[in-house]
Amino acid sequence: MKFLKLISISLVIVSCSKKEVKPQIVNIESPTKSLLQAISIVDENTTWISGHDATFVRTQDGGDTWELFNHPTGDSLQFRDVHGFNKNKAVLMCAGSGPLSRIFTFTAPDKWEENFVMQDSLGFLDCIGFWDDQRGIAYGDAIDSYPYILLTSDGGKSWIRADSTNMPKAGKGEGGFAASGTCVTTGDNGKAWIATGAGGNCRFLTTEDYGQSWKEVDSPLVTGDAAGNTSVSFVGDSGVVTGGDLLKPNEYTNNCAFSTDGGSTWELASQPQTVGAFYGSAITKTDNEIFAFICGPSGIDYTVDKGQNWIKLDSANYWAISMKGKVGYASGTDGKILRIKIQ
Repeated sequence: MKFLKLISISLVIVSCSKKEVKPQIVNIESPTKSLLQAISIVDENTTWISGHDATFVRTQDGGDTWELFNHPTGDSLQFRDVHGFNKNKAVLMCAGSGPLSRIFTFTAPDKWEENFVMQDSLGFLDCIGFWDDQRGIAYGDAIDSYPYILLTSDGGKSWIRADSTNMPKAGKGEGGFAASGTCVTTGDNGKAWIATGAGGNCRFLTTEDYGQSWKEVDSPLVTGDAAGNTSVSFVGDSGVVTGGDLLKPNEYTNNCAFSTDGGSTWELASQPQTVGAFYGSAITKTDNEIFAFICGPSGIDYTVDKGQNWIKLDSANYWAISMKGKVGYASGTDGKILRIKIQ
């Protein structure tokens, strides 16, 4: 009995002394003052971040130092999404009406290939994603009564619009928010989720066959002319979607929800600490604990219990956030780069 008591006491001591695991942040010196609004983490060393003024940056040393790149034609391009394949190659997506929406392949130090130019004057690309080094997807605002989805099978060199006969029709004014590069996210075995909004629409388009066929799933987030889903992220079957009403920057709305079944159903989260709409999201699993992050013009919040409780991480203006394992970054106005480590 005395021996058992000693074991119990030891377990209590170990339990009480266990260190709390939480995100730690460091503001990184940035080489630009341009708005940075999409992040692609390749590995623990290499990350690409793209932004306005034809600008994007890259680190190869885990975020300690960053290199600045610009498209040679000038500063009119807005690189609102980026996907890094490795330390030397990335695909960059420009957003804008008609031919301003483009997709490029960049190979360091200065090789450019223009892979796609929007021909429809009503077109507007919002985000891109890749399943692997060959298969990828791009999403844009609806055209001709159907969602605008592009697919590539050659690493982004060529893009073809997905067959509309295998997808639900688009709502009036439906599209994505080209704010954080995360209105589309890809998963294992051909899965992908597109978060839509605007024009009173708010839903998910989902695929399980690399974009060959699509179905719709309702979202519980707020709707409106400039409201709905802005960002969706998954780790396994655990997902987070965020958004809100961009016309109500100082109000609380139904702006975040979680899924535990791969996106088949969603439940609203409790109200985050930060007010207003959120532009970006990230979710990661580490040490058997799931951390979810959401960011917007008024700051970053995170949760470890699927949105039952929220903790304020930072109060600056951030448009994008991305996590890979225990490490991630947030970026935003004035070239801000924030490094995040869960430890």
